[in-house]
Amino acid sequence: MSEKPVDLGAIRGDWNFHSRYVTNAMEQTLKRTVKLWKKLKTLPAPAGEVPMNDALMVEFIEACRQTRALTDDILLLQETQPAARKKTAGKRASKHK
Repeated sequence: MSEKPVDLGAIRGDWNFHSRYVTNAMEQTLKRTVKLWKKLKTLPAPAGEVPMNDALMVEFIEACRQTRALTDDILLLQETQPAARKKTAGKRASKHK
């Protein structure tokens, strides 16, 4: 099955909207991942280890998976980033008068 390129503009909003959404989602997921890791490190376990079979570990792994999915979204945004618009010379010239 071949996948067609996604037109982000057709989904909702524009590229910048999606960029801000993914940026915010990544920040929140990373905060959650760090918070969960810190909690795991406070649980009783042999020195230098964290509990591997704890329910908190399952939650931490899911947060890591979400982070990985968001990096895929960032790569997609990089591929679909529109070209920067150049200012026209006419607009700049009128400001100097």
